[in-house]
Amino acid sequence: MPAPPGAWRAVWLLTRLRLQRLLNVSGKGFSFKKGATSRAATPGKKRGRWLLGALLLLPMLFSSGNIARHNLLNMHCLLDQVAVCQAKGSMNAGERVLAPVIAHLIEQPFSTALAGALTLQLALLWLVSLLLPLGMGELSKPDWDLEWLVTLPVDKGTLLWARVLERTLVNPLGLLVLWPCTTMIAWYSNQGWFAPLSGLLACLLLLALAAMLRTLVDTGLRLSLSPAQLGNLQALLSVAGLFPMYMGMSFGMGTGGFAHAWAAAMPAWSAWTPPGLLVSLLNAKGAAAALPAALLLAQCLCLMLLGMALLRRQLRHGVVGAGQREASRKPVPAAPPAGRWRAGIGTVIQRRELSLLLRDRNFLVQTLLMPLLILGGQALFSGQARDLHELLSSPALLASTGFFLGTYVLMMSAFQTLNKEGGALWLLYTFPVSVEQALRQKAQLWAALALLYPVILFGAALAWQDAWRWDMAGLMLLALAGIPLYSLIAVALGVFASDPLATEATSKIRPAYTYLYLLLTGLYIAALAAGSLAQQLAFVVLTAALAVALWQKARDEIPYLLDPAASPPARVSASDGLIAAMLFFTLQTLALLLLKGKVAEPLAQVAIAFGGAGALTYALVRLVYWRSKTAGVPRMAHGKHPWRWGTAGAAISALCGIACTLMLQPPAAAPAGASPWTGLWLLGLTVLAAPLCEEFIFRGLIQGGLRRSLPAWQAIGIAAALFAVVHPPASMLPVFVLGLCTGLAYERSGSLLAPMLVHAGYNAVILAFQLGK
Repeated sequence: MPAPPGAWRAVWLLTRLRLQRLLNVSGKGFSFKKGATSRAATPGKKRGRWLLGALLLLPMLFSSGNIARHNLLNMHCLLDQVAVCQAKGSMNAGERVLAPVIAHLIEQPFSTALAGALTLQLALLWLVSLLLPLGMGELSKPDWDLEWLVTLPVDKGTLLWARVLERTLVNPLGLLVLWPCTTMIAWYSNQGWFAPLSGLLACLLLLALAAMLRTLVDTGLRLSLSPAQLGNLQALLSVAGLFPMYMGMSFGMGTGGFAHAWAAAMPAWSAWTPPGLLVSLLNAKGAAAALPAALLLAQCLCLMLLGMALLRRQLRHGVVGAGQREASRKPVPAAPPAGRWRAGIGTVIQRRELSLLLRDRNFLVQTLLMPLLILGGQALFSGQARDLHELLSSPALLASTGFFLGTYVLMMSAFQTLNKEGGALWLLYTFPVSVEQALRQKAQLWAALALLYPVILFGAALAWQDAWRWDMAGLMLLALAGIPLYSLIAVALGVFASDPLATEATSKIRPAYTYLYLLLTGLYIAALAAGSLAQQLAFVVLTAALAVALWQKARDEIPYLLDPAASPPARVSASDGLIAAMLFFTLQTLALLLLKGKVAEPLAQVAIAFGGAGALTYALVRLVYWRSKTAGVPRMAHGKHPWRWGTAGAAISALCGIACTLMLQPPAAAPAGASPWTGLWLLGLTVLAAPLCEEFIFRGLIQGGLRRSLPAWQAIGIAAALFAVVHPPASMLPVFVLGLCTGLAYERSGSLLAPMLVHAGYNAVILAFQLGK
């Protein structure tokens, strides 16, 4: 029998196991075995999630570092009373104004006021690294890791030290909030490019203390409280973590408030606490760093030993509490008869969802209370609560706030729809309704609940107004119209983001899709802030198409949720068309930039860029379809009477286009002194390139993909609306009619030749009519 490993080797093995688990959960499959042969694992579903996570991680790290930088600079401007930036704050002062301020800050030691403020900020962020992991965990469930660890042939003390060490290293949220702060303190203490390393070491000291206290708290609570009490306490912890998080990040915003007042009133003894000593150590130079370093290490060592002694005492009778597993069945009280009002609310699926929401108080708090606390905390700590008059008087700001409040409720609820099923996911497949119908009913329920918040906010704003404002009412309607669409988007993204069968709480949701949902929310808010009604309506149409496309992809994925290796067969979908459209417009813009100054004729630049972007998009799409053996690829031949449908559609759309041209805008005259090549470039662009490129994308991919999930009239209408919104506002109506005609021709003929003929005939007639005038 081999001898058990030593203490240090056991700590190293257990810590490496935890790090490997974190890498596996994060989706980073770059673990290698040296010279080992084993059975090939079953391949998982290939979705490229690691690429999405990597692309979204960089902006998050940059944002966290920028917040930490402005926190330090703003506190320096306010507390040290720097004249050039005290009135405006660091965020509004400008880089040219801040440059001499930063140079003086780096050369001199931190003032007592600034050091006290940084001590307060580190203490608050340390609380965040402690409270939020506790709130995001699952305290009401047994700690299977600890119960497995005590079965190993290793001393209990070694196991506990290993557990504290791995919680120190494996705390992504703690690193995200503490490391940028300590790095900025070291940077502005003139440590140069050694600042990230110094900041990391300082951050790990604080994370070690947080890991010890976290282990004491969750271990002691599991041994002394029942699962129901633990669930209620976890809801309280998730709320309590918001206060230090917003206060710790609010020092960089505004030029006053109680957060800055607290920072200015920090007592002198706070400099002798671990956060205060850490600030002194990072800011000290030479031999002056010896005293704070010795005191900091002594304090951390004493606190860790004290915590380990308390942890040993907690576990002196074992690691399983008496209330975690009940051996006998409790008597179930008779349920009171449900009233008619409750029995008549929604469908059976929706009533089940409401029952689960009322039963799980942690989920109830995170869903319905957390959005209010987050927005309220941001307004309170950033000083925006004093600008309530500005919120109620600004239509764009009010509509954006109400929309964000509703969509944040959806992120905490509809986004988690599939994940909340947990191990009971298979039960959805036994219901007398399909899983897709069940998810659609849940999306409707969460949309109705999310609408309550903006409706209340908008009602209060309208009651506060002295007179009715049509511009404000219109933006409110656009905001309310977007919430049901984002409910569908949240549920659809939740299908790809959730792993209900995962045992790790952190691996049940893939954060990349959460950030993608927030990015889409930000785009809609930007559309609400845009002044043009045409742009706002266009984005509503794009959002509706995106919701339908994502729902179609989720519908294809639903039959394979219980199989970790199977994926749906490759078929043309509406999302392919949206991606192709984005690629086409992006390539066209890049081509115009490359041709600028190289081609003298402006129309020639447009024609070459348009045709080149369309040809490259077509080639890339067909290459992807060929490699994945995609079914349902649109074809130009093998249709039913394409010439007949093309001629009829071109005649109808051209007559409508001429009528709209006469009513809405005067005919355009031919430019005087134009080059003889202008007509050829214009003819090639409108009659040849536009029908070939646009019909492949909008009719072949978008309408063809929508046709798998929707009736013909809905697929034709959505594709025509998308086709119209990418054109100038003055031509949207005739282009929409053109889209209907081309869509009908494609539906009846089954060939891309018919809509291309319709499009080419329409453009030729309209061009001849305008030039003839």
